[in-house]
Amino acid sequence: MTRAQSGSPAEAALEINRLLVELGQEPSPERAAAEYVRAVAAHHATDAVEALDAVDGCIRVARAIDEPGWEANAIAIRIVTLIRTGEGGDSVADLVAAENALSRTLDRGLAGWAHTGLGYAYDLLRLYELCIPHFELAAEGDHVPLGLAEAPAINRLNLAESNLRWAHELERLGDTSYAEEIRERRQAAHRWAGAAVEVIVEADLLGYWPIAGRMWLAASNDETDAAEAAVILKDCRDQLAKLGDLELAAIAGTYLARAYGAVGRLDDAVEAAQRAGSDLPPTSDPPVEALVRHTAVQIAAEAGDVGAVTGLQYARAISRGWWAERLRGLYAVQTALANHELSIRHDAEWRAAREDPLTGVGNRRALDERMSLAHDGGRSIAVVAIDVDNLKVINDSYGHACGDEVLRRVGQLLREQSRAEDVVARAGGDEFVVVLDNPDERGARELVERIKTAAERFAQAAADPWFALLRLSVGQASSLDGTPVGELLTVADQRMYAEKRRRRQ
Repeated sequence: MTRAQSGSPAEAALEINRLLVELGQEPSPERAAAEYVRAVAAHHATDAVEALDAVDGCIRVARAIDEPGWEANAIAIRIVTLIRTGEGGDSVADLVAAENALSRTLDRGLAGWAHTGLGYAYDLLRLYELCIPHFELAAEGDHVPLGLAEAPAINRLNLAESNLRWAHELERLGDTSYAEEIRERRQAAHRWAGAAVEVIVEADLLGYWPIAGRMWLAASNDETDAAEAAVILKDCRDQLAKLGDLELAAIAGTYLARAYGAVGRLDDAVEAAQRAGSDLPPTSDPPVEALVRHTAVQIAAEAGDVGAVTGLQYARAISRGWWAERLRGLYAVQTALANHELSIRHDAEWRAAREDPLTGVGNRRALDERMSLAHDGGRSIAVVAIDVDNLKVINDSYGHACGDEVLRRVGQLLREQSRAEDVVARAGGDEFVVVLDNPDERGARELVERIKTAAERFAQAAADPWFALLRLSVGQASSLDGTPVGELLTVADQRMYAEKRRRRQ
């Protein structure tokens, strides 16, 4: 992962593919991590096909092992890859899916990475209002998956870059009312770049990282101390070019041109801007290309190029149009996220109103609604009534906490033995009910036998004495036998209590 993110994605890809062969096809956290690293390596190597294939692999494994953190991270890579290739995809749907997966992530390290990935996606979409909070959450936690020492530095460098990019977008609008916000964004960029440098020094990171830290620190200071910034940026540009990171070299060259322009060295500024345009790879992120191209026109206009002056005026008009489009996109994404959040809350509230808080199965309301639906719809159903025989003895002998454990285990046992479409509910106290939808003639009787067998086996194998006392009395009734739906619960209860009496004799 370190090599993938610091200029050696090809080496990283070779190593991770060897590891994937060793891991085999069995879903595991290690397999999910390897697929994710494969996606990151392909992303940095600008191999979109490989990146998207790795994303799909990571999502499959994440779902198989029930780890939404990997899914959130993989979807973020997919968004970024599709934006960079110009395909776009359904970014809004992917953003909602990634945010949803992130909200279900319990692993703090994976959550931190997902905040970083989503921040990057929002940054590419120029939705800075959504981007910055994600980067800040990543930096706030600084949880480091896979032991990556450079992760805290990355979080701070991202914040420096995005704040500075936001400031430049505002500058290009030519609206003086944004002057204070531009100043605040530049200050935030400089503060985060300084924090990144501190982390880089403290962690003794070598190679790419000190160069990147110095570059962003100087870039965010190119107006306050332009002469010093120019010296640093020239050195950073040349070193980054040697390392082969041409996109970051182009960024450094662009800020070098700005610094030269600020101190009046317009010939040097023009040359630096032209070289930045030459260094810029064709697969660069759209916001990076906008920065490089716009700066070149701006420097040429300052140098007296009449055509560039006209071009700058046109660029300002285009920028204002893009800004309006950006605001529409921001509204669309915020609305989609809000609607999704509302839907999640509604679903959670709906489930909570129909769920027994102790056992997690349905409550009396869920049971009554299911019975009413069957009655009104004329569908065949069967009802199985279950009573926990020794619950009072367990409560009196071992305490209500142990009795609650038994009730929770019975609820789990009933879910395990029932079909997904059946409704399992706690009718109250020590009584449970299972409603079978559209059963065949043997369905209810077979379920009764499975429940009894499972309970007996569990009690026999139990080490805890309160679980060893577990006994169930069970009765069933089915509309297939001619019993009216409205009487099924009563009949099943009567048969359950009849069995309880027989067992006491």
